[in-house]
Amino acid sequence: MTYNVHWANPAPTTSLDAIDKADPDVVLLQEITSEWKTLLEKRFKDRYPHRIYHPGRAGGIAVLSKLPIKRDELWHAPNTGAFFPAQRIILDTPRGDVQVLNVHLRPAIEGGSWIKGFMSTPAVRRREIEAHWLKIDKLPTIVAGDFNEDPDGLAIDFLAGHGLARVPTSGPTTWHYEQIVKGKPWDLLKMDIDHVLVDGNFTAKDAHVMDAGTSDHRPVVVTIQTK
Repeated sequence: MTYNVHWANPAPTTSLDAIDKADPDVVLLQEITSEWKTLLEKRFKDRYPHRIYHPGRAGGIAVLSKLPIKRDELWHAPNTGAFFPAQRIILDTPRGDVQVLNVHLRPAIEGGSWIKGFMSTPAVRRREIEAHWLKIDKLPTIVAGDFNEDPDGLAIDFLAGHGLARVPTSGPTTWHYEQIVKGKPWDLLKMDIDHVLVDGNFTAKDAHVMDAGTSDHRPVVVTIQTK
């Protein structure tokens, strides 16, 4: 699972319930605060024996894992216009080491304007993922998280050029901007901006977006197998 839980989520229990229901082996989280860490520890410390947190509001990042984590690295935002760090972990799996890069790429905002940012930030995200890729090891690799761009984005295009494939998902969009209209919630904007990409060592199936939680993002769950 990859899930941006939103650092100021008004009802975090709903997001905890979504993780609980899906019960994934590995949970990649974005926008983790110290308060989120406390909630996650209370709920999941027994289910996920391997847990690493780097709290920091919108830049916070974390992983919960049933599999042993051999290495954890916090890669600070590169000097490319990026905002947030990435987390690289090495998982100890029955098929050997697997490298997972948990990302939260630059939001499409500039100078407080989403319209301007939508036009100006795609190249920033590409430079950001390029900088991270320079530090990637030659291991079976999964890249997942909040890309802040749709499936045709430049960062995803860069990874595709380096042998990774985005896993298409079913269900609702991964992000939505909701307003209340006539007493009912209504999606003013919605996009698929949270993604899972795998290299040629893997196949993926049962990829879906859960319509759950009260974050502006929804959790993405993918079953990944080695070939």
